[in-house]
Amino acid sequence: MNFALRALLMISGLMIPLLAGPSPLRAQESEQPKEDAATLTGVDTGDGQEVVRAAAAFAETWQLGETIAYAMRGGSDGSELAEIQQGELKVSARNIVVFDTPSDEGHSIRVYAEDQVLFQRGGQWRHLASYAIQLKSLMPVGIESRYQSSGDTEAGPSDLIRRALRRLSPDNDAPVTTVGFQAGSDTFTPLQFNAAPETTTPLSRRIQIRPRSSERLQVQSTRSQDTIPEEQVYVITGGVNVLVEGLQMDVAGRTIRPGVLDLSADRVIIWTQPDGSAGLDQATTLVQSASTRFQVYLEGNIVVRMQQNTITASHAFFDANNDRALLLNAELRAFIPMTGGEFRVRAERLRQLSADRFHAQNGWTTTSPYGKPGYRLQASDIFVEPGPISPFTPLDPVTGQPRNGPPMWVTALNSQFIVGDTPLLWLPKVTAPAEDPNIPIRRVTVEQDRIFGVQVRTVWNLSKILGQSRQPGTELDLLTDYLSDRGPGIGIQSQYNRRNGLGDVTGKSSLYYQYDSGVDNLGRDRRSILPEDQSRGEIMWRHRQRLPGDASLFGEIGFLSDRNYLESFQERRFDTDKDMETLLGARQDLGLWSGTLLGQTELNEFEASTDWLPRADLFGFSQPILGGLAYWTSHSSAGYADMEPGYLPKTAGDPFTPAGLPYITDANGVVAMSRHEVDAPFMLGPVNINPFVMGEAAFWDEGLNNSDNIDRFVFSGGVQAHLAATKVMPFFRNDLWNLNGLAHKSNLFLEYRVTDSSQDLATIAQYNNIDDNAQERFRGRYAQQIYGGMIPAEFDPRFYAIRYGAGMWASTPYHELIDDQQVLRLRWRNRLQTKVGPAESPRIRDWMIAETGVTWFPDAARDNFGEEFGMIYGNYRWNISDRTSILSDTLMDLFNNSQDLWSIGLLSQRSLRGSVYLGFRQVRAKNFLDSQTVIASYSYQMSPKWISTASFAYDVAAAESRGSSVTFSRVGLDWLFHVGLGVDTSKGNVGVAIALEPRFGPPTATNLSYLLGLQR
Repeated sequence: MNFALRALLMISGLMIPLLAGPSPLRAQESEQPKEDAATLTGVDTGDGQEVVRAAAAFAETWQLGETIAYAMRGGSDGSELAEIQQGELKVSARNIVVFDTPSDEGHSIRVYAEDQVLFQRGGQWRHLASYAIQLKSLMPVGIESRYQSSGDTEAGPSDLIRRALRRLSPDNDAPVTTVGFQAGSDTFTPLQFNAAPETTTPLSRRIQIRPRSSERLQVQSTRSQDTIPEEQVYVITGGVNVLVEGLQMDVAGRTIRPGVLDLSADRVIIWTQPDGSAGLDQATTLVQSASTRFQVYLEGNIVVRMQQNTITASHAFFDANNDRALLLNAELRAFIPMTGGEFRVRAERLRQLSADRFHAQNGWTTTSPYGKPGYRLQASDIFVEPGPISPFTPLDPVTGQPRNGPPMWVTALNSQFIVGDTPLLWLPKVTAPAEDPNIPIRRVTVEQDRIFGVQVRTVWNLSKILGQSRQPGTELDLLTDYLSDRGPGIGIQSQYNRRNGLGDVTGKSSLYYQYDSGVDNLGRDRRSILPEDQSRGEIMWRHRQRLPGDASLFGEIGFLSDRNYLESFQERRFDTDKDMETLLGARQDLGLWSGTLLGQTELNEFEASTDWLPRADLFGFSQPILGGLAYWTSHSSAGYADMEPGYLPKTAGDPFTPAGLPYITDANGVVAMSRHEVDAPFMLGPVNINPFVMGEAAFWDEGLNNSDNIDRFVFSGGVQAHLAATKVMPFFRNDLWNLNGLAHKSNLFLEYRVTDSSQDLATIAQYNNIDDNAQERFRGRYAQQIYGGMIPAEFDPRFYAIRYGAGMWASTPYHELIDDQQVLRLRWRNRLQTKVGPAESPRIRDWMIAETGVTWFPDAARDNFGEEFGMIYGNYRWNISDRTSILSDTLMDLFNNSQDLWSIGLLSQRSLRGSVYLGFRQVRAKNFLDSQTVIASYSYQMSPKWISTASFAYDVAAAESRGSSVTFSRVGLDWLFHVGLGVDTSKGNVGVAIALEPRFGPPTATNLSYLLGLQR
């Protein structure tokens, strides 16, 4: 209900300060005549023997010499009006300033009031825009307020104090009339300030009245003498459109333009001050100041528009000056940009009692577009009004008052959540802040499977639970989970992307505790692993602060309770997220140079890792030398490293062997290197030629096989070449393949390189990671699972990276991966393009894309396990049409125990109807592993209301399923209903999920594309 009320409050609040009200309904608001909203000074009488008493919600005290000034706002009884009273004299207003100056006869008290001023004396009262008065009393002013603060004299008084001083200054043209006990001279002298006073042009409004249709308006204009002062009354029929827009005003040099309001009704009555005009014609424009009385009554087919929001009602009355309104049978439709849909609020009777007090009767709210919604939140009475201040309400540091005014609270009576015509939830009374009306829960998920049992996972907005206002760019969530076969879990996660005085700040964090009374099922031969401890969880924080001058600070904290926690409970993060690390560093970019200083340690002793205590890197990129004939690139690094292989699993059933990571050992010491490369590119006809030379000097205190004090010098040189060619065949046509012209673009790349290293790779430890923890964990297992205990050299990842050339570029993060080598790499990329679409505006479409490559090793026995050619690869895509494509790729070698990978598939996407993929993939390590998998997946919109999705994988070689899932979704205007079934053969797990979620927004391509598999 909170969100609905705030939306209604926002739209109604924008309307009411501009317009006003009706004939039959007007009598319900007030039966007493109103004084003109004039600006007056002084009254004629008072009682100096009476004590002057003032009451307000907020009072700010200033010491101005002998004078004490009080700036008061709001009412002490929860109303919006502060009050000051002496005997029968009473003045109420939103803002009141009181100056109390001691004198020989007592106290001289000067009062300034503004904004909705009400002056009362005896049985008479008057409405005024502002008021000034001088009182006399034998006693000081008695101030009664809920919140008091002292003003900062050095910072100067507030704008309200300044306005009061200007008004009460003796230089003011409007003299102050003294009332009450009169004796002695006036000792009040306003305090002078050096700051120039703020100048403000009064806010104005423009009202345009015109016909609603082509029919002429029927206008009756009379001057009513039943009120004091007199007022002009316009009765307009025949379908009326009233457009109200605020004229621009200048406040301290800033131009402010209020919003525009569009009202339409069959009949309209307007009350305003006489302006001397003869009447209204068919297209009249009225220009008035904001203090001019203006009231409007509308009747019949009322439509109120403000930007993308609309209100309809049968009767409506607005009083612009007193912030009052009454709407009957009102419905608000507020546009929600995030969903593209509308938020509806309907009430039989909606009243605005003052600027910040609202009352709705028999109201409901929903996002359903149906006339009779399928679900709604309903209440008999809804009140919106100022409420108590929480400890987290932001306060003005000068006044100590709420920075954005008193916080608004909403109270709903007899609240119900209704689906169809059946109430599901009921609460007699709900009271909550209306500032942020969203309920604190973000997400609820209910699932069931064989590993965790019944799972209830919830995500709550922690900022709302703590009563804190939402900080832009920051999310703070509370996680509460219960897994019936494992235990409860609770945690906090956050994510932020904001800007402070130094620059952009980004980061995220997670703190989670899981009580686990079960066992881990990680698949295949790891289906029952007993955790090291029943208390499990994680601590993670990643932070980056951008600084001026292209600098940045970054830091991370990563801690896991045990080696299998993340893989067991957060498998997707374990597979795809970066490693959990603990580090602190700084980076400075300066043109073509970049430097980094880093300190890193490992909190998770079970992981293979390297601590840097610390490390510094300096990069230089393509620095022109020799007058631009050549370019110099460099990377230098030095640090103290401590490498740890990680301890073995402490529980049975978790296979692992250090032989899977033979290049990681227990070593430490200084690691330093400096690598430099010079390129000298030039054009030789159509060929781009780039001769290059690279050199490196590196040092390691300790290495593999108990080696130490390792020096390595590397020289590498060669040439790169690139030839690009294009052939255009504009008259090539083929109706079968939808070809309208053809262009063939070809790119041929060549690289010849000779590398000589003074140190064999077998003595150099891999201090810089080449895999993340998930891959290292797998390598630690498959030495036993696949290769019988020892990984063959053909499948050693370091030898593979050297053959590929991963460690040769100047800024490579793993400079260790270099060895003696002579290699020639060839790569050929081809693209066939055609034109499709209308003849007057055709577009270019790729028809076929193909790329292939091969590497030649002249010294095959040393560099490629005896075969001269290797690293043969190819990629091919044939776009048969805009919707259907054939995809294939391959990667293979020719020696024994080589890789043999290839796949082929058909992908078809049918816009909003769905998508389908059918493919075959082979992964083979000769003599060790052979996997031939059929893969199929589809999403299909079976009808306007039903969508089905499914995926299937079956290993033909092993004759077993690799997993499958199917989901059916019913798409309604009110709800999305999902039923899913999943089978994970590796873990022996079967899961069922049922989900019901409310639907926000109309059915569009955006919010249906995920269900149809078009965003995957």
